[in-house]
Amino acid sequence: MDQQQKNNLIQRVTISEEGKLIHFLKQWIPNREDARDIVQDVFYNLVLGFEEIRDLDKISSWMYSTARFKAIDFIRKKKPTPESQLTRPSETDENETGIFEWLQEHVPAHQETEMWQEEVYRVLEHTLESLPEEQREAFALHELEGMSINEIAEKQQVSVNTVLSRKRYAVARLKKELQVLYNELND
Repeated sequence: MDQQQKNNLIQRVTISEEGKLIHFLKQWIPNREDARDIVQDVFYNLVLGFEEIRDLDKISSWMYSTARFKAIDFIRKKKPTPESQLTRPSETDENETGIFEWLQEHVPAHQETEMWQEEVYRVLEHTLESLPEEQREAFALHELEGMSINEIAEKQQVSVNTVLSRKRYAVARLKKELQVLYNELND
């Protein structure tokens, strides 16, 4: 891909995703300008890290994941916030911890946030690719793109319980792989 094609692709993606990303971030960042700033930072990282994205079909998922990490960092830097405010209302079991909440609780103390995030992205990408398609899609649509479980069930023409089960298996597998990374970096 030459530089002009790369620039055109980035421009198309940023135009098509900006409003959606801002809406996605409003779950955690009530101030629209703060959400807009985070989205601009995501786009900046996209430009800088474009060459490292292995599958161009996953740019959107990469942006939502990056936006979520940046939102968590923003909230953490702004003021101490109870974890309950970092999670959006979910149709899953109350006792079930989402993958991003788990990640927030498991940042190695001596690890730099940016380095940790790079490693997490690598493990997430590899693990998601190895999941069955139904589990991968349920996880990506709910956690990365912000669709509700009901919307996913309707889209996939399956029951809500089926979507919840698929997502739960995906989260369990991701947590297992990320725990291995956490243990390696924490030694």
